[in-house]
Amino acid sequence: MRRAVWWLLLVGLALTARAAAPLGALAGSPLAPAVAAAFADETAGDPVRGNRVAILPEGNEALLLRVHLIRQARTSIEIQTFIWSDDECGRLLIYELIEAARRGVKVRIIADHMVSDQNPATVAFLATVNPNFEVRHYRPAMARLKPSLIQKAKAALGSFHDLNQRMHNKVMIFDGAVLITGGRNIENTYFDHSTHMNFRDRDVVATGPVVRTAAASFEQFWQFKHVVAGRDLQDVAAVIASGKYPRYGTRADYDFGPYFKELAGDAPVLQTVAERVAARLRPVARAEFICDEPGKPSAKISQALRQTAAQAQREIVMQTPYLILSKPAQRLVRELRAKHPGLSIRISSNSFASTDNLFAYSANYRLRGLYVDDLKLEIHEFKPQPAALRTLFPGYDAIAAVARAQDAKAPPPFLCIHAKSLVVDDRYAFIGSYNLDPRSENLNTEVGLVIEDTPLARELRGQIETDMRPENSWVIGKRVLPLQLSSVNALVDGVLSSLPVDVWPIQNTTSFELRPGAKEVPPDDPAFPDNYREAGSFPGADGLLTQKEIITRLYKAVGSPLTPIM
Repeated sequence: MRRAVWWLLLVGLALTARAAAPLGALAGSPLAPAVAAAFADETAGDPVRGNRVAILPEGNEALLLRVHLIRQARTSIEIQTFIWSDDECGRLLIYELIEAARRGVKVRIIADHMVSDQNPATVAFLATVNPNFEVRHYRPAMARLKPSLIQKAKAALGSFHDLNQRMHNKVMIFDGAVLITGGRNIENTYFDHSTHMNFRDRDVVATGPVVRTAAASFEQFWQFKHVVAGRDLQDVAAVIASGKYPRYGTRADYDFGPYFKELAGDAPVLQTVAERVAARLRPVARAEFICDEPGKPSAKISQALRQTAAQAQREIVMQTPYLILSKPAQRLVRELRAKHPGLSIRISSNSFASTDNLFAYSANYRLRGLYVDDLKLEIHEFKPQPAALRTLFPGYDAIAAVARAQDAKAPPPFLCIHAKSLVVDDRYAFIGSYNLDPRSENLNTEVGLVIEDTPLARELRGQIETDMRPENSWVIGKRVLPLQLSSVNALVDGVLSSLPVDVWPIQNTTSFELRPGAKEVPPDDPAFPDNYREAGSFPGADGLLTQKEIITRLYKAVGSPLTPIM
């Protein structure tokens, strides 16, 4: 009861504080007409109607929009992120945010402690750079930015749940008027600027009353007892007291390397925002910001997404970097299939060759027989070098040139899915931070936007289907074994995959690719064996029995007990 009262109080304070913020907000931006129209259309007390929304599928445009909105902000910027890295994109956004603070904008950042940059000297600079600029850290272990291994062990012994429970939210709010949320953290890999791996990710930008719901959620996290200001961390406080930390006074101090020379002025940014974002920002029927509470006392966003998926009658299309269905998620699929026997469920995820999380992929690999045989899922695993590479990653050639200049022997950059999206019956769409795995379901706090709007849902489905096309993904199907042994193998594989130890060497499923000139059909089509050929269990691997493959097979054999925390 106390939590509910506290939440309502925070919502009320946030709405009151921001009620006037959108008036004249972002007046110099190409987004200004949409912002003004969205708030003008607001229905009293209804945050889900009257909103304008656009999808941001491409990394560089997502970065330029962030830079533009930081430069346009006049009152406030709020940011939540799971990762903030000290690389070129991370430093660019920090530089722009500090410049905003110096002109009077109140900048507040919450970064999850576990995987963000942990340099006490850098955080000492950020903690003292300007009164309008403050960074807080979610669940820092032992009140330190960079705890030792012994200190981490003590924190785990004190409460492993507290150490393991993380803030996975990705939120940016500008002048209480514009919201960006989705899958992107703050790092080169999320904005198509990495010379190694780049994420195929997705954000959504929204303006209208839904922004106030996101602002209220941010306020709740900002006040959470386990969110600690940088200057209050013991190792950071010691550095501040010593005075021995860097001060970055000019743009050149941030060392952007070969990147961002064109961003010294506003013209390229304004052009991109006008052509690629403002032109796509349109009204939607409903847009609801869904979120967990800090500490995740209950799985609010999991329940909201189950309710959304339960609306399906004809088709579900999903994209997730990690595909690890919990028991409740498996039950939901079975219930939907019992209710709608013809329901199609298609999922785009990472392949062995494209994944950034080998242990998560190993858990998926272990369960694939269940997915295909029992749940009847159609799974497409993304290729690291898809045929549509330059369409999905327009700056690929420039980044590849930088990679070659740094190391002529290094492998070329590749793509990895990081987008978390859902489309139900071309009516409902979800874009957010939620992975299809137990961590997002039970441990990490998550956020996202559920949108009810047929044109936007179809646009999102089209983006996911592009990634699922045969030239861009392998499809998972049943392995064809001689002497009619497929049924026996499926039985053994299915039984053992549910046990703590699974040493059966022959998976009942494998990866397939379309034969040249053949017609694309789903794996359950009778023509599938004639139109597709096996691509192997680990297509795209560097060779036989690589270290990655050995780890994957070992985890398949003994990793089942760890699956709930993946």
